[in-house]
Amino acid sequence: MKYLTYLIISGFIYASSARIMTYNILNYQDDNEREDHYIEIVSDIDPNLIVVQELIGNNGYENFKTDVLDVIDPTVWSSALFTNQSAQQDIALYYHHDIFTFVETNAIPTAQSSGTRDVIEWVMNHTESNVQFYIYGAHLKASSGSSNAQQRLEETTVLREHLNNLSDGSYFILAGDLNIYSNNSSSEPCFDMLTGSTDNNNGRLFDPIDRVGNWHNNSSYSDVHTQSPRTSSFGGGANGGMDDRFDWLLVSESILTETSQMYYIEDSYTAFGNDGNHFNDAINSGNNSAVSNEMADALHDASDHLPVYMDIWYDDLVYSDEIITITEVMPNPSAVSDSYGEWFEIHNNQDTAINISNWVIKSGNNEEHVIFNNNIPIIVQPDEYFVLGKNQDFEINGGLVVNYEYNNISLSNNEDQIIIINSLGAIIDEIYFTSSWAYDSGVSMEVHDTFNDNSIASNWYSSTLVYGDGDNGSPGTYYNGFMKTSLDVIPESFFLDSPFPNPFNPKITFQFYVPNKEFISIEIFDNSGRLIHTMMREIIAPGEHSMSWNAINQSSGVYFIKFTYQNKYSVKKVILIK
Repeated sequence: MKYLTYLIISGFIYASSARIMTYNILNYQDDNEREDHYIEIVSDIDPNLIVVQELIGNNGYENFKTDVLDVIDPTVWSSALFTNQSAQQDIALYYHHDIFTFVETNAIPTAQSSGTRDVIEWVMNHTESNVQFYIYGAHLKASSGSSNAQQRLEETTVLREHLNNLSDGSYFILAGDLNIYSNNSSSEPCFDMLTGSTDNNNGRLFDPIDRVGNWHNNSSYSDVHTQSPRTSSFGGGANGGMDDRFDWLLVSESILTETSQMYYIEDSYTAFGNDGNHFNDAINSGNNSAVSNEMADALHDASDHLPVYMDIWYDDLVYSDEIITITEVMPNPSAVSDSYGEWFEIHNNQDTAINISNWVIKSGNNEEHVIFNNNIPIIVQPDEYFVLGKNQDFEINGGLVVNYEYNNISLSNNEDQIIIINSLGAIIDEIYFTSSWAYDSGVSMEVHDTFNDNSIASNWYSSTLVYGDGDNGSPGTYYNGFMKTSLDVIPESFFLDSPFPNPFNPKITFQFYVPNKEFISIEIFDNSGRLIHTMMREIIAPGEHSMSWNAINQSSGVYFIKFTYQNKYSVKKVILIK
């Protein structure tokens, strides 16, 4: 079993998602007229976390909360600890306290002159998933010219060094008005400092929409420009129309990784109010296809910047410790049509019988079926291979013996997901397969070892056995005979497979391959980096090996399994759920 890593991008089941927003609110301290515009804008975007730039002191910090956010909803918003900066304009963070927990505020000393500001670091927790992440609020040196570009480079150099010191795989977001004109490494080297590859890429940042280039006064980037929504000068803001991408949400690589617990939701990144049709023009000139005319007016009058937001998915799904695994799937029978011959198999890895009545089967397109038979228990016996199929009549289903017939579920022949959820709403198991997996027309795919991680394509095999009317598969039985894997290659060097199941309770298994007789160590660390158990420190024979860790005496949480071989090591993160 694995995390539901493809749910968002494929339109499957959702875990929690949150909207993160950044907005330069233009020298705000206490402005009753503009506050109405902010209320309108924030209400429409409906963020769960906001980073704002150009607050003026503690008054601006407090007034934005009381006069804007609390007017929208006085019950949901909290303020992260405020740090008053040396420059006149400050940066602040506000968040929904029912979704996030504030940990701490730190100032990163990036200021290079009296006119520049430090970057502010907020450490936050997503409460339900317990994922910790970092938000960095920035307002870099403004204006064009080489001296200003040099100051931005100096600011971002300090920031990148700080980010590089974060742990590998950390989740972090840079939010703010960066005042960067392009990605040109000569005229604007700070962008490469933030996003370029170096010897240490722990702190490397990425544009979620990959719209990187010479965006200054370039109509090719008109859809991502954020400054200025005005062509006339008033209220101290810049004019000139929409021609610069100054406002950004940049993310760590981990947030763009599909296996992460915190993951950017594709196509959610938005420069609010920018319809791509107002290049060098005011945002409220004529019609705006992205927002209403009233909203375009509010954006025009509120600030000389547009707000930017994106949506983030957090894996806070509940997993069960019942060990039922999906072990074989036939997405595309050839002996009969899919509507009769599709099926999949589950296996009870426990030594007790399990009643699957009222469990739910879900597919990738949100089709679902509740397992039910007139209140009669549907039992999967210990070590039983149990077949669920679209049709129970073996005379028309391709000669298949089906233990349970489902409806309302159709598997795609190209890619799909099968999710099993128990009666309490906890996820039992799920797989997401694509056309690259080991199945074909009339050929099922199956797992060798029922304790193997069935989320990994290389653990699935094309069946060579024949059943019923001529399709290949072994429905209802343990595999036997020769089976060809999609990974038919013996590793030439040390190879470590993903531990399984993950999450686990209380036992987790890991398999590895060593090509030569060598000393190997396997150690378990807790989330604080403390060594809690040494599994092995000895010379081991070459070949495939399997070991298990029983965490019966450990508390729920994140642990790390460190494998050391020769002068190399590999670390796997695992989660114990009790």
